[in-house]
Amino acid sequence: MRPALLAASFVSIVSLAITGCQVGDPNASPNGGDDDDERETWPAPACDGPLGAARDPYALTECCTDFVGGAHCVPSDDVPGILQGRFAECAGGGYCVPDPLIATGGVYTPPSCTSLQGAEGVCLSGCIPEVTDYWGILPQDTCDDDERCVPCVNPLDGMTTGACELKYTCEGGFGSGTCPHTGPDLVDPTTLPACEPGAHCLPTMLVPADMLERLADCPAPNTASKCVPDDFIRTGGNFVPPTCDSVAGAEGRCLSKALPEVESQAALLPQSTCAADQLCVPCFNPLDQSDTGACHLACDPGPAEGPTGLPACCSGRGTCVPRSAAGANADRLGVDECPEGQDLLCAPNVFLGPGFQP
Repeated sequence: MRPALLAASFVSIVSLAITGCQVGDPNASPNGGDDDDERETWPAPACDGPLGAARDPYALTECCTDFVGGAHCVPSDDVPGILQGRFAECAGGGYCVPDPLIATGGVYTPPSCTSLQGAEGVCLSGCIPEVTDYWGILPQDTCDDDERCVPCVNPLDGMTTGACELKYTCEGGFGSGTCPHTGPDLVDPTTLPACEPGAHCLPTMLVPADMLERLADCPAPNTASKCVPDDFIRTGGNFVPPTCDSVAGAEGRCLSKALPEVESQAALLPQSTCAADQLCVPCFNPLDQSDTGACHLACDPGPAEGPTGLPACCSGRGTCVPRSAAGANADRLGVDECPEGQDLLCAPNVFLGPGFQP
């Protein structure tokens, strides 16, 4: 089991379901494009970013030329998987990335602007598909011709769009720039629809593409969202889960029951010192001592202890397992030599083999 981490993505935008407050013609032609030969330049960053080292975008193949321009094709291998789902694919391969991101390696903070109904916003390229979709209703304000001003907060429902956390700095990476995240919440979970205790529905556009399958779908009417633990939402994934005592006292981390990989093993995992909406997931699988990944999320320094495994019993022919793991067979198993006070039962090793059928 490898619980996934929700990380902030600097090119994720919540779709703005805005009706009745149109500020432009949705069928209007864009203002930008490569109508001249001027080449913009950007300050050289002090570090490599999520797209690697800074490079000259004009040395790459142009894209988005039938819309606003100002973007070029970056080879697929140079675009992290977490970002690939946010850019349009180029016809000849690779992804269509706005020039400011290429020229800075992604070490970039979008300029501030005034968006819908005077709301605070940031300038984002029209070549980003989510911006393209709402080009006609987003104001330009002080943004370049190939950009539009995306609000930090949806003016209709007061929900954070995530646009204003879409930045990367050399000092600390995405969002707030530190891990663990410090300061105000990046997103207030209470502004989002609830899905499970301690979890809320986050629009899929704010969820990294490679994490989508690890999160549960939200029920109607929020089917375009995923059920994400609040700790992930507040910090953009930059947090260290609390340490706890898991199966047979092994080191573990408190992770949300809203994660399908945790919920599916709820009967086997102890509550320990975790919050009511969490269970203690061991750092290592107690049966085969393999790393579960639970203690390597975000900036977790990793387990302080190595794998311990479960105690042996019955002269080595059995293994002490949690009573919950024995299920209906619990009454047929004895305590034998298992440590006291841990609610362990001695199960024959043959019962623990892959594919065993009682």
